Amino acid sequence: MSEYDTEVEKRLQALEAEVKKLKAEVASHSHKAAEPAPAAPVDAEALRKLEYVVRCIEPNFEKLIAKA
Repeated sequence: MSEYDTEVEKRLQALEAEVKKLKAEVASHSHKAAEPAPAAPVDAEALRKLEYVVRCIEPNFEKLIAKA
């Protein structure tokens, strides 16, 4: 083999060893799936106040909620 071939083979082996090491590292990691946050209870009074404020600042409120 030429000097170039020897150098390329050496670099290839180093890369393959690093890939093998990284694959083993990735395989050893485990992550628990994220759980959604529990839904908070709806505060009817706060919802009523929010609707009132939105109605005051949005003249097309009825059309907007009809689209939802």
